[in-house]
Amino acid sequence: MTRQSWARQAERGLLGLFVVALVWLPLPLGSNRPWALALFAALVWLLLAAAGLLRIAAPAASSSSRQGEPPARVSWGAHMVLALMVAFTAWCSLQLSPWGYTEDAHETRMYVLRCVGYVGAFWLVQLLVTSDRRRLVLLGGLLGAGVIQALIAMVLFSAGSRYEMMGFDFVQGMRATGTFTGPDALASYLLTALSAGLGLMLTQMGRSHAPSKGRHQRTRTAMEFMMSTKMLVRILLILLVIALVLTRSRMGNAAFFLSLFLVGGWVMLRSPKLRRPAAILVASLLVIDTIVIGQWVGLSKVIDRMQATEIAAEADAASAVAPASSDALMAPVHLVHKEESLIERTRPVRDALQMLHERPWTGFGGGAFYTAFPRYKQESLKLPYNHAHNDYVEIAADTGVPGLALLALVVLLTLGRVIQLIDDRQPSHVRGTAIGVGMGLICALLHATVDLNLQINATAMALTVLLAVVWTVPRGHAAASRRK
Repeated sequence: MTRQSWARQAERGLLGLFVVALVWLPLPLGSNRPWALALFAALVWLLLAAAGLLRIAAPAASSSSRQGEPPARVSWGAHMVLALMVAFTAWCSLQLSPWGYTEDAHETRMYVLRCVGYVGAFWLVQLLVTSDRRRLVLLGGLLGAGVIQALIAMVLFSAGSRYEMMGFDFVQGMRATGTFTGPDALASYLLTALSAGLGLMLTQMGRSHAPSKGRHQRTRTAMEFMMSTKMLVRILLILLVIALVLTRSRMGNAAFFLSLFLVGGWVMLRSPKLRRPAAILVASLLVIDTIVIGQWVGLSKVIDRMQATEIAAEADAASAVAPASSDALMAPVHLVHKEESLIERTRPVRDALQMLHERPWTGFGGGAFYTAFPRYKQESLKLPYNHAHNDYVEIAADTGVPGLALLALVVLLTLGRVIQLIDDRQPSHVRGTAIGVGMGLICALLHATVDLNLQINATAMALTVLLAVVWTVPRGHAAASRRK
């Protein structure tokens, strides 16, 4: 075995270990505990160090995915995104210095550790994913991690289990939570897995095939589809949709279907080759997953929750129970007797805006929201709030406007890359990857308006990996494809 082939095998092993780590990440309460976060960050940087040593020892092993192809060059945008993530981490680290400010030094250190883990994961994906096959393996890993969570959530939900895990009380039966601390946290994670699965599905569609002629040929084509990888992925997507409906998450379900319409419509306008496959996939998700299976597992209860959400608070709104959503780690377990009104839901957001008004440029320190917020909380908010239930406001309150602006640039650059790659001149696997990443970003952006999916480590890491995948498409990929 030559040095180059040995290095390729070693890189594949490192990628496999990374996928296994992604599957493990949501199991210990979404890795929203310091020990779980530190363990995963250490593993990511160990894999990154090993990948760097392999790259130095055998640089030709990862220069191209196949013999005869031009060397794969990382896009300048990937370097730009990585630089922005490093800048955000450095900005949060500055808050711990004598020239910075933080309300809670311990929480800010953990916040910086989280950022270091995300930077390492993004960089590791750029080093290891050097071929189309590895790109599909990583998308499949995200899909598999989501399916495992979906199966766990469905089993626990069906059993109506009551148990304690790592000091947190779980009460199953009303809304599925999986191994997360709340149903909305599970919903946000499933959205990322669904986006990866849709991208994986579309990578295998849109290729030109000869039209089937005759009954026997059509029957053979249908049988091949039933036994193909596309059918397996489609079944896994159905499991994810069932688990998403069982969370009863209002914004989680709304974000999925709204992003499905937006991305599906854009693809139909932008890509004639994917127009028919995308239309079929969107229609099947709506008809089979929503109308048929969704009604069977209780989609009507999600609709009832949406209808019960009032626009204005009533006189007895103060007696409403806290939302059973997201990462309410410090709040006791309650039964929800009344849905929050829109005004009640946005109360912590309005109070948190006062924090942003006081320290707009430096913030109160990464992760210090829980420590600083009680000074600004209105007396009518009787329950403790760990988070603002709005990622944009919380990130700005923690890191200031500069921190929010750095992350916004990361998102804008990635969306630009997605739009660039949804083009019929690109291969089908590139278009499918871009569509999956685009849908994942839109779902996260919509869900972040009323929840805290970016504050859950497993969800934020999965989104970071999904973001990184689209930047692994090397420069000149379309030109090489056209030459071929």
